[in-house]
Amino acid sequence: MKISKTRVGIAVATVALAVGCVTGAGCAAQQPEPSNAVAGTETTPKLMPAQHQKYVDRTAYKCYRCHGASVQGNPTAKNAVAMPNGHYVNNDPSTFELDPIRNECRSCHSVDPNKKLGDDATYEEAEVETGQEGLDD
Repeated sequence: MKISKTRVGIAVATVALAVGCVTGAGCAAQQPEPSNAVAGTETTPKLMPAQHQKYVDRTAYKCYRCHGASVQGNPTAKNAVAMPNGHYVNNDPSTFELDPIRNECRSCHSVDPNKKLGDDATYEEAEVETGQEGLDD
């Protein structure tokens, strides 16, 4: 029985690939968790409800205007969920200023089309309350 150089080459490459995968998997499993400074306080960004799709599609809407802290309260809109303290400069909502890396909420938080919160009237109230009504026209 004659073994060709091609078959030997394929066998060697397959073994090398298998050893590399096993070694890589072992290293990946041993990597430490990121520090709190890197990971922040949330491990996974919350998904937005389906009704927020129009806010994602229209960048004229500003998430901070409803969910952020202001002199009117934290959050500004009465039925909104407040942003975590870690989203603000110095982790302090009283600064009324987002950490610059948190300015674009849409880049981390996506819309879950199956998540329904409140009715349309609740969102319309928040738009009026924060001066954002009519931005989707």
